[in-house]
Order: sequence, then C-alpha cells, then structure tokens
Amino acid sequence: MTPPRRLPADARRRLHDTSQTQLTPDRLAQPVDVDLGLDEERREPVDAIPGWHSYGVAAAVERVRDGHALGIGEFVLRVCDTGSDEHPTPARLDRHIRAIARLVREAPPGVRCTVDPFALALNPDGSWGLRDDGDRLDIPATYTLLRDTAAGVATAGAHGIVTLGRLPLEVSHTRAGVDSVRGATRLYSFSQNSETSTAYVYLDEDHRDTGQKILPGNLAEMTLWSLLDAFQGTQVSVTKPLENAHATLDVARHIEHEELTGRLLRSLERADPGLPPLTGAAAGLVREVLDSQETLQKSLAQLELYGYAVSGTTRALGVLAAVDGLRLARARLEESWHNWLAAAGPHGGRIIDRNAISYLRGDLLGV
Repeated sequence: MTPPRRLPADARRRLHDTSQTQLTPDRLAQPVDVDLGLDEERREPVDAIPGWHSYGVAAAVERVRDGHALGIGEFVLRVCDTGSDEHPTPARLDRHIRAIARLVREAPPGVRCTVDPFALALNPDGSWGLRDDGDRLDIPATYTLLRDTAAGVATAGAHGIVTLGRLPLEVSHTRAGVDSVRGATRLYSFSQNSETSTAYVYLDEDHRDTGQKILPGNLAEMTLWSLLDAFQGTQVSVTKPLENAHATLDVARHIEHEELTGRLLRSLERADPGLPPLTGAAAGLVREVLDSQETLQKSLAQLELYGYAVSGTTRALGVLAAVDGLRLARARLEESWHNWLAAAGPHGGRIIDRNAISYLRGDLLGV
C-alpha cells in the first residue's frame, strides 16, 4: 500500500515508502491434509475451517502441483486415516509411509515435502501420544513411535519431519530415527508451541488445553525450549502460532548474541524465579547444555526460523472477510506475515499457512 502522494519530511514519520520485508510465493509453505480413508481422487470439506479440505492421495498430489504452479516450493503433509479407528500399529504406520513416499515421488521436481505426523497419536482430549491400558500417556511407547515414524519418513525421501512441541525428548528420538536409516530428512520443531485458544478449532472447546504445551505469555519457556530443541538436533524452529512474533524475535536475538544464551543458562543454574525448578528430562537436558555450550552455539548458528498460522486464525480471517470484506481480511493477513518476517530477520525461512494458495489466487479460505 502506498500513499496517494508523498508528504514532505516534516509532515511524516515514515522513512520508507516500501516494505522492508519481501512477501513472495517462495516465502510461503502450504499445508495439505491427506486422508487415506477417502477415495484417491476425492476431497472432503472440513466443517470447522470453511473452505478447507482433506484430500485423497491423488487429489493431494494435484493440490501440491497447483500450489507449485503459483510459486510455492514447500508443502507440509498431514496424513490421517479416517477409515480406520485402530491405534497406531506397524501396519497403520506403513500405510502412512507408503502414502508419503508416493506424494514425494509424484510432486514436481524440487518441491520440498515436509511431514507433520500430528494425526498418528492425537487423543480426543487434544493431548498427543500413545496411551497404555490405564489410559495414561505411555511415554516410552510414544518415543518408539516417533523413532519409527522418523525412520519411515526419511526412507520415503521427505525433505523434513515436524516434532510437535509436546514431549521433552521428542527431538532426540526423532533425530535417532532419521539417523538409524542414514537419512537426510531435516528436523522441524514446534519448539514454542503454546496453548493458544485459536488452535484446534475442530476439537471440543473443553479439550483445547492439552496440558502439554507452553502457556501463552511464558516467553522464557518458549525460548528455553527453542534452545534445548536446537541442542537436540532441530534445524528449523517453527513459531506456532505465527502471531507470537515476539517469540521468534527472542530466538533470533539468542542466535545473534551469544551472551543472551549464556545469561539464560546461568539463570537456570541459579534457579532463577522466572522459571520453575526443572525436573525430569528437562533438567537432564539443561545439564547437558551447560556442559556443552559450544555445541549449542554451533547448532544455533545454523538454525532456520519458520512461522505457522493455526487453524483458528484461518477461520477468523474468513469470518472477518464475511463481515467486513475480503480486502480488509487480506490486509490483516499480509500484516501478520510482514510482522513475522521482520521479527525473523535474516534467519527467517517460510511461513506455513493454510491460506497460501488461496492468497496467491487473490482470495482467502472461507470467502
């Protein structure tokens, strides 16, 4: 947006008449929900997110090709199977991996396919992980699932795999799975994943606080887990939700200023009141980092930053467009993207947003 005329310098504070952040198609990544329970050519609307669909495998391939034709170079694949209610088993995981391998194989050359394994162990209450016979989260079994999934995704040739920001050692086990097959798949992590009220609009309202994720506003925790995940092997730290640009900026500053990381680590040694006493796996990770701060700094130097728009944001933009028009809703989306890119600075990679294809077509989902 440009002013109708250029005002004299004494009549304005604006220094630039163009945005300092560049919003181009290659800065966007498009999620694609793939449902193995659908006929291959079919797509099914998702009621909670107007305009959003799940796709059969062949239809998902076409969705990727459509996005690529618009200049999008990365797609985040979330595979589920509504035709089966079985718990994750080797046979079910194998079906997922075969579908991922096909999507990778049939995507246009050069396209990055990154896998979000969210659907594999999502529970009705919104928590993530396998449960034992007593309906408690079975952490060892969940870590085994993560290793097996990562090995399969890497074997399928996927560019990346996402860890979900739920369990302390999820990155270590995912890294072990990729390494077990000598894979080159990159690790993406929702390190700052918070209990935002706008996530999971497809779940019952009472089940949107999972008990696993960081509470909104707890910036020190978000940054700490970004550092700990990088130490474990994360290569792409994904801010979720995208609106938490302050969290992205804080991680970017820790990448650039080693003294900030040292200060945070020293505060942990002093049991700083800004964070509760650490126990269990988190405490063990901190001890490892304190004994090997050089390893952490090397990891941070190579860390790339992404942002992720959650489902509730997508839905809210559709509502805004319906009430006040498409132009205002698109402007709001653009502003959120520019603000995040500014926060990420030179470390910023892509923005993962369900609206990527729709936006590039001049539209928005749900309009």
